[in-house]
Amino acid sequence: MIIDFTFNIIIFILNLIAWVSIGFISFQIYQKKAIKLKIWKVIVVLLIGLFSFNINWPMFDTVVMVPILPLGVWILYFVLKKKEGRWERYRLYAWVGYGANVIFIATTLLVVPLQHAFYPEKEATTYLSSIENASLLPIHPSAPEKKINKVDLENQLPNMTVEMVYIQDWYEETYMEMESNERDERFPYQLTGVNAKWGSGKSPVIYIENDGKGLLIKTQNKEFYFRSADSFLEEVN
Repeated sequence: MIIDFTFNIIIFILNLIAWVSIGFISFQIYQKKAIKLKIWKVIVVLLIGLFSFNINWPMFDTVVMVPILPLGVWILYFVLKKKEGRWERYRLYAWVGYGANVIFIATTLLVVPLQHAFYPEKEATTYLSSIENASLLPIHPSAPEKKINKVDLENQLPNMTVEMVYIQDWYEETYMEMESNERDERFPYQLTGVNAKWGSGKSPVIYIENDGKGLLIKTQNKEFYFRSADSFLEEVN
């Protein structure tokens, strides 16, 4: 929880810096203008100027919205040009609003390495932070009746090693090299009732290997395979 709180404080500070930077630039423009406009009107123009047509650009394992067309600036132009001189008075603020998108992109790019630092992808504890309500759900007929030992799982999580995912090889072993009546699903259980670290933004689906030592964790874009030294499953009495 301390890590989560610290990360969210950092995010708050970065966003605050972004807004303060926008305010500072706008104030400098305001100070240099001979005609002083009403503050609330300047703020409205800045917010409308933020609107833009964006494209999603994958960058460093995240998607950044890159502004392409200044929709807000165009809207303000067509609205304000109806009265002579009004567009000229507000034009710079409109473009500052559009330019603020660049500041937010910079903030996002700063957050990405912090995200990886606070929530490492290759550590099992990122995906299983809270296991008090963990339970085992058999998802294949070949799954023996077992239950999860929460204490063993919690103790082994920090020491689990991440290994290569061999989906194709596992599939061939299960469905190509064995007769249908001999097939045993490699991951016959799903782990439910667990939560990833708060603030990580991850909603993983977690499968447990038939020997009780492996975790196959699927996120929206990636898969991770973790192994423990000992099994964290036990027979049902």
